Parts: sequence; structure tokens; C-alpha cells
Amino acid sequence: MPDAEVVHWEASDATVVPRSAKTAEAIAGFANQLSERDRKQLIQAFDSDLLEMGSVFVWTRTMAGLKTQLAGLGIDFIAEMLDRPDIRPGAEVHEVLTDYEAVRLAEELGMFGSTLAMRLRQNLELVAHFSNRPADAVDDEMMPEEALSVLRTCVQTVLGREDLDIAVEFAAFRKRLEASILDDEAPEIEGLVHSAYFFKRTVLRLLLAGSKGLRSAQLENVLANLNTLLPPLWPDLKDPDRYMVGRAYAELHAEGHAIAANGLRSALLKVSGFDFVPEGFRSQAFLEAAAKLQSAHFGWDNFHNEVGPMHALASLGTSIPRPAFHRVVTAIILIRIGNHYGVSFAAQEPAMGMLRDVTADRWQYFFDGCLPVDDVLLMELQDAPIARRWCDMVGELPRIGDVKPADKRVRQLVDAARQGDAATVMRKASRLLEVMRTEPQKQRG
Repeated sequence: MPDAEVVHWEASDATVVPRSAKTAEAIAGFANQLSERDRKQLIQAFDSDLLEMGSVFVWTRTMAGLKTQLAGLGIDFIAEMLDRPDIRPGAEVHEVLTDYEAVRLAEELGMFGSTLAMRLRQNLELVAHFSNRPADAVDDEMMPEEALSVLRTCVQTVLGREDLDIAVEFAAFRKRLEASILDDEAPEIEGLVHSAYFFKRTVLRLLLAGSKGLRSAQLENVLANLNTLLPPLWPDLKDPDRYMVGRAYAELHAEGHAIAANGLRSALLKVSGFDFVPEGFRSQAFLEAAAKLQSAHFGWDNFHNEVGPMHALASLGTSIPRPAFHRVVTAIILIRIGNHYGVSFAAQEPAMGMLRDVTADRWQYFFDGCLPVDDVLLMELQDAPIARRWCDMVGELPRIGDVKPADKRVRQLVDAARQGDAATVMRKASRLLEVMRTEPQKQRG
């Protein structure tokens, strides 16, 4: 067999805006997706010191353009990639996809790299903060350098590009999975087994999305490839992603999609994976409530909008079904640790009430099987105010004190939180995310 290459794709991040462009007029000149009239109005807003208005305008146009590009992938694909069971077939992308999720998905598909994605996330919090100022910031103003940073990043990532395509390598791999059946000895199989966890999960979600959205020959190819790829991937999959496969089978079976359901059933039988197929609709209710809560957290005016979804989730009860545990606990933790600017005070009591009810053995499960592959939470913990609140949260939950994570890096992160060392929490979270996204893994035994 040919030597296997680790599966990998990345964005080119070609320079659109040169360093020499340092004024709104100079940067806006590279915004190819804006009309001449829009560019003139944008420059006028910046020159008139209407920085917040100009920043909101450019951010809104950027997200509209990005979501339009993502919509071409299909809503089923987007829902599976983001693990959003609450997104229904036929939903309008611009209505259900938050700005945060659009940036996250675009980064995962190689539309732009991690540095630009980080800057977009920072810009999102900045624009959202000044659009809905908290009571203690009503007199604060956006600084010129902040507004220029928003403009530069938006033009560099979206507005300055004629075509914003997914990474060539990813597009080619997706096309091959849909158009042909991989041979059992294909080098891509071994390459994927030794790839970073991020790539394994993304390919798995790609196959599950295809099993739900494709028909005829493409569906048959995807199901055959799923049956080939799932067995070698299964030993290293964490429980949240195993439950994702089981949930996909349950949904297809319930909706009467016999061909797709039978294909997933065959794959699950090969890995003895039916323990990960959820029973009934209780797990689905928790998953959908968690998805709505997380969307509110990353949306605009989140401090106000988190309250209703948090109470709705709490009303489902404190016994969280295991298939939904990871997504639910992550969503609740996001409410507790807030964002760079603070927390939703009205949502804190129900959030902490649910976290206090989590047993020690379930916290052990969370730190061993969930946090190491939780890219959302690991990304958030790299922000200093959020990391400090994480330390506070760990101190407020004595049952976490009994947890001894198996992974050395996770153990160091938890120990640092117990000691109130936010700086170390940030470093360890960054390292865990790097491991998940870039480090090839060895196949187990």
C-alpha cells in the first residue's frame, strides 16, 4: 500500500489588504464586494467619527456575504457540521446560523485560517458590545483603532474576496467521498486514522451529512465509505461523536429513510455501536434546548437573550441523558463563564443550579471524554476574563475537586483552575486545542 498521508486542509490566507493601508479609505478600496456607493458611505462614516455605525455596517455586510457562501453547502450539511439538531430541513441559513457559528464553520472548512478567525471572533464581541452596551458602559466609545481593526479584518476575510471557497483539499475530499467508493487499501484511510482529531470528526460529520441529504448513487457511495471508515476511526472517537453517529441513525430510522438508516445500521453493527443510539425523544429535547442556549450566548444582546433559553433548559430537569450530556454542560458552562465583557446575571442562578447537580462521576466523564475535543469551550478559555470566571466556577463546584482527569494536559488545566491561575488555564486550553486540530494521532492497539 502507498505511504499514507495525514488528512489535512488549510486556508491560503492570501493577503488582500496590505500593511501599508492604514486608513478607512485605503482599506475600503480593497472591499470588492461593496458597491462604490457603499464604500463612499463607509468612508464618510469613519471620517465623521461615526465609528460604531460604520463598524456595524461593515460587520453586517460581512456576515451576510459569508452566510450566503455557506448556504451553498446545503442546510443539512451545515446542521451536521455544527451538531445543531434544532436546525430543520429547509431552514433559511441567515435566520438560524449565528455569526459565531458562521465564523467557526468557515474556519473549519478552510475559508480562512485560525488567525483571521480569531480576529473575527474578537471583532464580533467588540461590535456586539458597542451595539448593546451594558449599563456600566453607556458612555464608552469605540476607539478609532478598534473600528479600523474591524474594517481590515472584514475586508481581509470576506469583503475583499471575489470568491470565498472552502479549502481545495477539503472540497476534493468531499467530492471523492460522494462520487466514488474508497478501496479498503486506500491510503486516505490510514492517513485519516493518524490525523488530528479535528479532521477525523469533520470527515465523520461530512459522511453523516451526506447520509441525510444525498440521494441515489451519491448516497450509496457515502454509505459505503462510512462503512469503510467508521471501524478504523471508532476506537479513538470520544463519546460525544459516537453519540452523534447513533443519533443520526435514530433520526433516519424515525423519518423512514430506509436506505440511509440501513447503511448506518450496518456501520454501527461493525463497531458494536448500538449502545450509542438514543432511546426516545428526551435526549433530543435536551440537545435542542442546549443548541438554542448556545446560539443565544453567541448572538447579539446575549446577556438579555440567554435568560429565557437557560430557564427553558433548566425546566427539563437535572437528570441529563448521557447522549446529550456534553452539549448541555458546555452550553451551561458558557453561560456561567460569559464572554469578554461579563455575564448574564439573570441567567446565573439556573445555570449554577444545574452545574451543582452534576455528580462527580459525570464531571470525570466530562473532563476525560468531552473537554479534550470541545473546541468551542477551549477557544473561549483563552480569553483572560473568561478564564478567571472558569477558575471561580471550578471553586464553586466542590464535586470537581474529586475529579482526576486522565489526560495530563486536562489535569493541569483543572489543577490551575483550582488554584485560581487563569494564565495557566489559558495556556493549557490553547495547547489542548492545538493538539486536537493539528497533532496526528496514533491508532490504538
